Amino acid sequence: MTHDTTSGALADGPALLALMQLSDTALPIGRYAHALGLERLLRDGRVPDERRLRQIVVSALMQGGARCDGAAASLAHQALTSGDEARLLAIDARLDCLKLTDAAQAASRRCGRRLAVLAPSLSRDAVLADYAGAIATGRSPGHLAVISAATSAACGVSRPAAALMELRGIATMILSAAVRLDIVPAAASQAVLAGFAPEILAASRIALATALDEMECSAAAVIETAAMRHARDHGRLFAT
Repeated sequence: MTHDTTSGALADGPALLALMQLSDTALPIGRYAHALGLERLLRDGRVPDERRLRQIVVSALMQGGARCDGAAASLAHQALTSGDEARLLAIDARLDCLKLTDAAQAASRRCGRRLAVLAPSLSRDAVLADYAGAIATGRSPGHLAVISAATSAACGVSRPAAALMELRGIATMILSAAVRLDIVPAAASQAVLAGFAPEILAASRIALATALDEMECSAAAVIETAAMRHARDHGRLFAT
């Protein structure tokens, strides 16, 4: 006798579909119009090979994202799950203070505001709707990590998965830029991304263990400096 286990196997289907949609490059929020300073580093001759590209991504994950955007995502997921809009606003405000450059702050806000417009159509959660409304009216800055994780929580995505999505997004954003800047071929970039699994997981563990008052601004000085210089460049391919 055979048993149909399809229904059980797809119990997490809605959450997985939401996770895939929120992490899809086709999501129209403009995340992949940014390169975290990679374009400026390339112009300076500081990305001569794949080894150096790898160092940049690891630095962005471990010294940049883990205790900043990654932690914000983890905390925002908890806040939404608890139905605590005030906590969401506090996390958003904290992240706003930790963005070191005007360009980084503007990019995170711009992408977040675009997702906030979409969020109510992805979930009918009342707290998510209120938070999206606070972003729309300017009462909260609307950083991408916060609204993305809040939307994930409302759609049933787990907190570890939301943190992983945020930190993998940092790696994929840089690698996507690297492909368009002809630093690495598109096919090869997939193997490079797969190779970052240990670092993405390690950064996610840090993010999940970071409290609100333990969040830190990026310590990836080379990347942050390049991003500031890139903002003054003319003829840029990427917004940041």
